[in-house]
Amino acid sequence: MPVRGVLFDMGGTLLHYSAPGANWEDTEKIGASGVYALLQEAGYDLPPQEQALAQAWHHAREIWAAIVAQGRQVRNFRIEQQIEQMVARWNVPDLPPPLIQRAAHAYMSAIQAHVRPLDGAAETLAALREQGLRVGLISNTHWPGRYHVADLERFALLPHLEHLVFSADVSAWKPGEQIFALGLEALGLTPDEAVYVGDTLYFDVWGAQGAGLRAVWIEQPHRWLPDGLEVTPDATVRTLPELPQLVRRWM
Repeated sequence: MPVRGVLFDMGGTLLHYSAPGANWEDTEKIGASGVYALLQEAGYDLPPQEQALAQAWHHAREIWAAIVAQGRQVRNFRIEQQIEQMVARWNVPDLPPPLIQRAAHAYMSAIQAHVRPLDGAAETLAALREQGLRVGLISNTHWPGRYHVADLERFALLPHLEHLVFSADVSAWKPGEQIFALGLEALGLTPDEAVYVGDTLYFDVWGAQGAGLRAVWIEQPHRWLPDGLEVTPDATVRTLPELPQLVRRWM
């Protein structure tokens, strides 16, 4: 079937959630530093900051490694759970719910200060819309979607996206088929009429192909696949501005 729509991942695909030159570890430590400052101000007895941030990074890495390696169900995983588990490693158990919410906000806000769009993101989305294509977003995130909506709006990406699906808001998670089905239904597309674009081979490419969509990989230095899984994208690009011409061949 000819392609009628393109759906995008968000982090690493439309928006960078790391500062220039920073890596995932740096980003997790930036978020954790926001929580650390909040709890320190609230009078909690905390480990030395360098030790606490190292523990926070180790915890985050364990979570996501388990998700990829074991295919763990994370459909109900939320940022508040990460915060509770992280501060428990700082010997701060049983934070009251209002403080957990403030800590989650501190974590997200610290990271959001460094968010920036990928080169050509707005122009690419606009070009696809001009080609008459439906354009939407399906993102794995344990943050509430409203935080990401604010980021998309800040960089003028939101007007080009007709529908947004955030995993934390719908209790569905890539690579599962359900979350792709939600995005397709909202745009009135069947799987064989849609292309999914993302930066991970497991969640994005393998997930989309399993749901019947064509998948385009934004090439990355690391493949991050579970052991024994081989994935071949329908196409690979290095930059977003390559997409309109690529998709036109499938229309």
